[in-house]
Amino acid sequence: MKISYNESDRAIEIRDGLKTHVLLIKVLMFLNLASSVLNLLDLSAANFGFVKLIWIFLGTVSLIVLYRFTFKKSTLENIPIAQIKGLSESVFLGRKKYFLELQNGKRRDLLEIKTDAEFKELKKMFSKIGIKL
Repeated sequence: MKISYNESDRAIEIRDGLKTHVLLIKVLMFLNLASSVLNLLDLSAANFGFVKLIWIFLGTVSLIVLYRFTFKKSTLENIPIAQIKGLSESVFLGRKKYFLELQNGKRRDLLEIKTDAEFKELKKMFSKIGIKL
């Protein structure tokens, strides 16, 4: 588990490389969106076909992913305790995912937490710090 508490800053430090992965996803989705817009510029009834539908679908998916990663997810590596609202888990396709809920409505995924034992250890660390869960 690469999550630690920095007493001098009163912040949680998470070192998992999420910031670079999300930046890469955002860049790829922006390029995908730009490509779909360029392919749809000459959209008319005469040349509308299955390929244009695929580009519309890809552009829509890119917009949704960009929105989610920009406004709903956080990639902070140093999170002040005052910004943490709570610790949560969700189940998606039979796999548990753990995340921090922040005061601004965003979520910070905890990719390094994979088992219930690690999650309980993190809960203990948060209770020692004084974060109410």
